[in-house]
Amino acid sequence: MNDFITTLLGVKESEVEYCKETVKNRKHTFYIRLVNRGQRCPECGYYTREIKEYRNKHITHSVLLNETSEILYNARRFLCPKCGKTFYEDNPFTEQYSRISDKTVENVLALLKNYNETFSSVAKKVNLSAQKVMNIFDEHVQIGRKELSESIGIDEFYFSRHASKKYALMVLSLNKGYVIDLLPSRDKHRLHSYFHRIPKEEREKVKFISIDMNENYRDVLYSCFPNAKICADPFHVVRRVFDSLDRIRLSLLRKFENDKRSDQYYLLKYQKHLLFEEIQYQNYSDVKKNHHFKYHLTDLQKRNMLLSISGDLERSYYLCQRYKSFDRSLGSPIEKAEELDLIINKMFDSQITELVSLAATLLNWHIEIINSFFTISKRVSDHNGNSFRKTVRVTSGPVEGRNKYIKIIIRLANGFSNFDRFRNRALYVLNKNESPSDMRIENSVTRHFPKKQKM
Repeated sequence: MNDFITTLLGVKESEVEYCKETVKNRKHTFYIRLVNRGQRCPECGYYTREIKEYRNKHITHSVLLNETSEILYNARRFLCPKCGKTFYEDNPFTEQYSRISDKTVENVLALLKNYNETFSSVAKKVNLSAQKVMNIFDEHVQIGRKELSESIGIDEFYFSRHASKKYALMVLSLNKGYVIDLLPSRDKHRLHSYFHRIPKEEREKVKFISIDMNENYRDVLYSCFPNAKICADPFHVVRRVFDSLDRIRLSLLRKFENDKRSDQYYLLKYQKHLLFEEIQYQNYSDVKKNHHFKYHLTDLQKRNMLLSISGDLERSYYLCQRYKSFDRSLGSPIEKAEELDLIINKMFDSQITELVSLAATLLNWHIEIINSFFTISKRVSDHNGNSFRKTVRVTSGPVEGRNKYIKIIIRLANGFSNFDRFRNRALYVLNKNESPSDMRIENSVTRHFPKKQKM
């Protein structure tokens, strides 16, 4: 018999009594009967080789992608001469009462490990219905919460406009890299209830928690994690700083809307990137002709012209740049606190409305901003696959990276109507060491969120 066929079927040649393959309209049918090795009666334990009958079993065996495969298994039914019970021989292709081979199930679960696959795309490849693929997934992938680590990151992501809660929440281990859990809601009382259900001894081991500037998260985490330092994610703080600068730019832009051909309108509207992006060193001296001014300019010259439009814009720009430099430099918590106090005081002294509001926000998050300068040790890998430990600041960057894959999973699936299934799929994909259960999980539960009532 062809070795390729036995490998495809997952049986040894010595176990096969008869095997034949036919191909018609790209459908592969494998006719097979196994060697009679006898079997013990499940009722009385008596060993018998007495055959009562043969029955054909049609088993879906989708191991050839994009082609239909089927096993026509000539199953042997034994008769126990001692107690009279009849029973089938052991089936190497599938579980009892199932019409889908174990190899097909393995194939489905392996394909679903790829975040670019959906239930429908996998169903098309293995020639099953999308519902059957979902059933296989639900029966073999039910993932519980992972253990909390010393440093964790928390961030929300958009789940569905049809769900009662549009935003869900991710909890990630920053130092170990795995996703701890996905929660269906970011509501304050639900987060409080969820974290308090975790044993106190486990919560007390958490030392650092990185969050965006969400006061609900901060209140809940201080209550639930008594030993943890809450850290404001540097990216979100810097973005808040430059959002204030952008609002100042927009307020100036509105003053020149009646004269859209003016130099001021052009600079504020079309050269705004010079306020927020780093000017590359070579662009300080690189001269390029500008279509608006009709002469050659460098990026540095255009930025200086932009800042000269308003004294408030210039002062705001340099204060925001000073905060950016503060964020990028390292130092002891005491030194960074003194530096941050100086920046906040200068913002208050500027008497610019947007900067005063920003200074109040920075003062409100003063402790959490300074906490973000603490460092943690995490394991990373280089391009050659070698892993090593690296010391980094406490940041929610890894959470944002995982959120990117979650958005892809949701977008490719055109959304999910079942949060539990989505949660299992996302954890299965994002945690590389997550593996499916070898045995079917009985009573696997997946809940659909309630649909909104039409008004």
